[in-house]
Amino acid sequence: MFSTCIRASARYSLLTRPTSLYARSTTPLISGSSVACAAPVQRSLHVSAPAFKKGGNRKQAAKEEAAPVEEDEFGGGGKKGKKKGFSAADLTPASQSKVSPEAKGEVDKASKKMISTVEWYRKEMSLLTNRALGRVTPAILDSVRVHLPDSDVPLKLNEVATVGVKEGTVLVVTAFDEHNLKAIEKGIYSAEIPHCVPQRADGRTIRIPMPKPTLEDRASYVKSASKECEETKVKIRGINTAGLKSLTKMGFEKRSPEFVEMQTLSDTNVGEVDKIFQKIKKDLGS
Repeated sequence: MFSTCIRASARYSLLTRPTSLYARSTTPLISGSSVACAAPVQRSLHVSAPAFKKGGNRKQAAKEEAAPVEEDEFGGGGKKGKKKGFSAADLTPASQSKVSPEAKGEVDKASKKMISTVEWYRKEMSLLTNRALGRVTPAILDSVRVHLPDSDVPLKLNEVATVGVKEGTVLVVTAFDEHNLKAIEKGIYSAEIPHCVPQRADGRTIRIPMPKPTLEDRASYVKSASKECEETKVKIRGINTAGLKSLTKMGFEKRSPEFVEMQTLSDTNVGEVDKIFQKIKKDLGS
């Protein structure tokens, strides 16, 4: 009877005190043959909050464990969201999915065109950088086209003459046939190469002195490079637009792996053009 009274008092204290609990121990009063429980004496028992919550809210915890867990929109557990049943394939980014064989040819064709456009810009900017830094090379005249009277197709300069460098600052053009010298001279003028003024040395030779560029010239070259940069990016985006239209006609949707791949190609090549231009600015000190 005595021990039962102690246990009952302690259990009552644990269940009724949320943070700082007190166990009630009793001191028995023995009177004759009867045993009585005296007024309880408080002893401090410190029970952690988690332990109390677990013990004092067993019914609530059982309800929470039994309640079904809804999946969120990403397929994980959560209280919000109603979408269920996502698989690993649903969570795979479209950019990592394989392009279908039907669209691979169209994507590859667009990729080749974009890469070709970037390489053209890279070559043009290499020539521009050489001119801006005062480097004289035969490549400066690569854009020259010569129209001969007996040919319907314009010819490259190296098809009708040789090009060399003398003293590091003078281009020397020697015609294979002296009768073509006038057409060659006209072609050089038509190319509109900055500071490129041909001068006849004899019946077969043209000299082109290339002056050292000034700071104003360099700024002009950077401006020209910026303009060509924007034009090149427009060309790449045009290739991308044409490719996306072709994919649409083939029945592919905007968020399909094929569309993502085409757009990724465009973004990558546009970024490469920007890198080339930024390098030019750095090289020219702009």
